[in-house]
Amino acid sequence: MKTKLILLFVLFLIPLSGAFSQFDKFSFQLGVGITSPTGDLKGESPFVYIPVWKGYYYNPYSQTLDSSVLYNILMTDSNFMKENYGAGTGFSIFGAGKINIDKYNTFRGIITLGFSSFSSFESDKNGNTPFLLITPQNAGYTTTPVVFSNTFTAFGIGLGLEIAPTSFTNVFTPYFGGTFNFNFLGATLTRSYGRDSIKAEIGSEFRIGAALHGGLELKVSKGIDVVAGVKYDLGNLLLKNTRSSYSDAITYGKTNMSLNDGKGFYYSNLSSAEGEGYKLYNTKDKNLNWWTFFIGVNFYPNVTKKK
Repeated sequence: MKTKLILLFVLFLIPLSGAFSQFDKFSFQLGVGITSPTGDLKGESPFVYIPVWKGYYYNPYSQTLDSSVLYNILMTDSNFMKENYGAGTGFSIFGAGKINIDKYNTFRGIITLGFSSFSSFESDKNGNTPFLLITPQNAGYTTTPVVFSNTFTAFGIGLGLEIAPTSFTNVFTPYFGGTFNFNFLGATLTRSYGRDSIKAEIGSEFRIGAALHGGLELKVSKGIDVVAGVKYDLGNLLLKNTRSSYSDAITYGKTNMSLNDGKGFYYSNLSSAEGEGYKLYNTKDKNLNWWTFFIGVNFYPNVTKKK
């Protein structure tokens, strides 16, 4: 009886070991790309030039405004965060590990790791910005030279599946697939006066998203492919949130602030003159999505192993 059980166990392992032996085409992919924001991530700029009167001086007590010549002041746009995040074109770097699920490497399990930085090619904005002066005798506004800059970043880990219908040819292979992603999204606005600067930093907020991708692989030598493709990320499908307490107000000089991508209200003075108090903003659900156009290389570390 014991011998029969051992024989049955061995007969069971033979096909099972054959199935696992198909997991023999592991590859690494490394790539770089240009990333372009869409949806509510995209915007003209977080900063805007506003025309005002030259010699702009507004007294909140007498409500007077002097001079008669227009010029521009530079401020943070009130639509930043409320409507969009003002992100522009940037760059992306990524890596992926892939392993075949079937004998011909048609179906692959995939794990990805990527980083995207937006507004990478945007120049700093220079101008004059207002700030509030309050003295025992009076209160009013004056201006000072300022430099504004911004960035938005996304770091993600993805798990998914990929299909390469002609991979058995080992020559030219189109492929497509998708992943579920665990994303960490953040942004930084910087306001500089001469040598001094002050930042408004949105911490790496955790969101669950997804991505679809496709491309072409061309074998150039044994164990190496060159790759070109495109990917579309849905960055914050789940866990959108907006913090509405006064202690979570958005302002320059604070770090680890909320992304505020869910419907709700929040306090902020980003678009106010320095020295002014917070204003209340109502915001909508925002979709933070982006395209990435990439090139890369595949490495097959075990391609020379004998079967």
